Amino acid sequence: MKLSVIKKGFSLIEVVVALFILSISVITIYNLIISTSVSSYDLEQRYLAKEVANNHIALLNTIEKPSRTGNRSGEMIMGGQNWVWDEEIYDTSNEDYFEYEVRIKLAGQDKYIYSTKGYLIK
Repeated sequence: MKLSVIKKGFSLIEVVVALFILSISVITIYNLIISTSVSSYDLEQRYLAKEVANNHIALLNTIEKPSRTGNRSGEMIMGGQNWVWDEEIYDTSNEDYFEYEVRIKLAGQDKYIYSTKGYLIK
């Protein structure tokens, strides 16, 4: 008498391997989505910080022209967030120019997001 074995469905090992591959791909896709979201947020913060710096530099060149060296700081609202700018004005070897450095950070944070340097006519 012959026994006929009919194979139906997948073996346990095949199911475990398929679930393992599926879980690895889901974790990879999830990590990609998270890192993209974080990168997008950081990029937006840097862009807004650069715009705050550009606005402050425009003020330095027009309305708030410095008359001497020193440090100043202030706050500005942009993009619904409160930004802090710190400015340092230095003398240069040329008596017709000041050197400036403007650093931008979010209010309540210690790390600066954007920093730029340049020169102003006295």
